[in-house]
Amino acid sequence: MELIKRYKVVIAIVLPILILVLIRSFGTGYFKTDAVKWAEPSVLRSNIISFDKAVSLPGNKLFVNLVGKNGVIITPGMKSINIPADSILNKKVLHSVKNNNGPVLLHSSEIAVSARVWMILSQLGHSNIYIVSDDPENEVMKNKFRPDTLIRPEL
Repeated sequence: MELIKRYKVVIAIVLPILILVLIRSFGTGYFKTDAVKWAEPSVLRSNIISFDKAVSLPGNKLFVNLVGKNGVIITPGMKSINIPADSILNKKVLHSVKNNNGPVLLHSSEIAVSARVWMILSQLGHSNIYIVSDDPENEVMKNKFRPDTLIRPEL
């Protein structure tokens, strides 16, 4: 008992912090950890496929058309959803992505929109998500170094 009385201040500080850490680690309302793991397919470009390769993927395919009602793509033999890109976090859409037993194929007229949606879904923990591009080999990564011309170099 005397040991507890001696360390009651330390216990009063450490115990609530330990409880808060446990609550945070077992909660489900945050993005999954290890961002490197989720961004690796984007760096290796293994998440971008052509429509022909997408058709040959195994499983029940879910085609998510991110252009909304303008430019609807008909996908024979696939379940498809036509939504605007900003409603991807809608509970109904997330439920259909989560419950799909196969690849989820994202398509938009601009590949940047599909890439943003892919990153959001992958960080939420969804896997087997691909970006469908018209010509995936000709996608150019825009990572050229452009120095700032407004500031003079230090001498």
